[in-house]
Amino acid sequence: MTSKDSNVSSVPELTDFEVSYSLLTNEVYLSTSFTDNMDCIPSWPLQEFPDQLICISRAKAVALIEELQKAINYMDAGIDRSPGSLLQ
Repeated sequence: MTSKDSNVSSVPELTDFEVSYSLLTNEVYLSTSFTDNMDCIPSWPLQEFPDQLICISRAKAVALIEELQKAINYMDAGIDRSPGSLLQ
């Protein structure tokens, strides 16, 4: 099956990251590396995703941490939040 035969597509999967920050600007910097999340499927046409350096305000970083922790807690509790989420 190729990506043209399916409605499934590649999504960048975070494989590595480094974090730094600036007290002067009150920002967090996230240096990231990605891989194709479909790389485990034989004959899937792999897509390359570039490394990125992302700047996040302190307030957004705190909100991101809270949302990530909420998702982990739901996963640990076996609660499925699929309806209305990004992935359908």
